[in-house]
Amino acid sequence: MVGTDRFKRLGDVERRSLGMPELTMATAEHPLGGLKADQLLAKADGLLEQVVKGLTGGR
Repeated sequence: MVGTDRFKRLGDVERRSLGMPELTMATAEHPLGGLKADQLLAKADGLLEQVVKGLTGGR
């Protein structure tokens, strides 16, 4: 699951309601909208690292 820090609480509720409370949530600082391409790419890089870590168990 990927989202911004402002929606982390909603992500927690959704994971539990879907029966997957252990699912990793990759978060970036809010907002994503209105950013310049280089700023968005920097946030995407941070999210990618979190997604890979979540998928591999941090290996």
